[in-house]
Amino acid sequence: MAASDVAITLGAILLWEAPGGDVRLADGGVITFDPGSGSLTFESEDADYGTVVDFDTVETGLGDQVDGGTFVFAPPEAAALSDWWRGDLENTRLRVWIGEVSGAALEEEELLADWLIDTVSREQAEGQDLLSAECMTRQEKLFQINQGNVCSDRFHDSIWSGERGFENCHDGPQYFAWGTQSPNGQGVSQGGASFGGGPSSPVPVLRMSA
Repeated sequence: MAASDVAITLGAILLWEAPGGDVRLADGGVITFDPGSGSLTFESEDADYGTVVDFDTVETGLGDQVDGGTFVFAPPEAAALSDWWRGDLENTRLRVWIGEVSGAALEEEELLADWLIDTVSREQAEGQDLLSAECMTRQEKLFQINQGNVCSDRFHDSIWSGERGFENCHDGPQYFAWGTQSPNGQGVSQGGASFGGGPSSPVPVLRMSA
C-alpha cells in the first residue's frame, strides 16, 4: 500500500430495540447513521448495557440449523441490575450493520444481521456481570412461535383438527391421506366443486376452508 493510497476505515454498529430504550453501539468512537427512521448517534458504550465484549461469528443455517449468533454485553458497574437483567428482553429486535466510516458517518453500509433475541442468560467472568443474548432470525422466530399463517403441521392442525395430510410433505415412512372423511351423507363444497361420501363411502374430503 502506497502512502498516497486512500485508507478505508470499516466500522460496525449495533441497534438493539431494548424494552427500556434503544441501545446504539459502535465498535469505536461516535458514528452517525440513519437506520430508516432518521439519523441516530451510535457510541462505544451504553449507560445500562455497557459494551459488547464478545460475539459469535454470524452463522448461516444449513439443514435444521438456525441462522443466528450470540452477543455478550458487559453492563457498567454503575448500572442497576434491574436496568439490564429484565424479563422482557426476549423477542426484541437487534440489527447490525457494517460499512465505511467517512468522517463520523457510516456509508456504503450492509445489513449484517436482523435478528430477534431468543434467550438471555446472566453470566460472570472475573467477578464481572455479563449479559449473554442468543439471537435467531426474525423469520425463524415467528415460525417457532406460530405467528401468522406459517406453513407448519401445528398451524394446519389448528385449522383442520385431526387432519394429518400435511405430513405428506415430510420424509416420514408412512403415508397419510390428504383430507378427512366427511360426516355421513354430507360433503364439503369449494369453488363450485363438491366432495363427500355416504355412510359406506370412505372417500377422504379435501377441506379448503375452516
